[in-house]
Amino acid sequence: MRLALLTVALAACAALVSGTSAATKPVCSRAGARAAILATKVQVPSLAGNHGTIPVAPNQADQVICFDFTRDGRIDMAITVFSGGTAGDIAWVVFRNTKLGWRVALARGGYKLGLRRLGGDLALSQPIYRQNDPNCCPSGGFDHTRWRWNGTRFAVVRTWHDKSFTS
Repeated sequence: MRLALLTVALAACAALVSGTSAATKPVCSRAGARAAILATKVQVPSLAGNHGTIPVAPNQADQVICFDFTRDGRIDMAITVFSGGTAGDIAWVVFRNTKLGWRVALARGGYKLGLRRLGGDLALSQPIYRQNDPNCCPSGGFDHTRWRWNGTRFAVVRTWHDKSFTS
């Protein structure tokens, strides 16, 4: 009896650490994003460039995109990370859905970035600011990057620049 109780208690602790419960699988949602951030202690590049990484707080989860990006039959989760200020979304993270819970597959930084699903891939868009552009109004168009799971990791498959945020 004690062994059975100990086993249940250990399973519950492991579930708390992985962001899942023994009876459920990871759920792609804002609540799931917050749990994944908490469980993985994900860090993203600092806006200050070469100043290392910064931890992401669960309440910074902004946009959530649910799709099987890794093409393994499990729904993965991509999120944007909100700055809390005028910088908008300053990073994005892709979590792989594994048997052990959410695992960070990719974490990148940016400034006022936008993330969307493009077919089975992820497309990142970022504004380009020219000298003297106010924070509200970038005049240099947008850089776009298309990311795809290659079986091992996410890799860039295309980059382009144009005047539209969502081309």
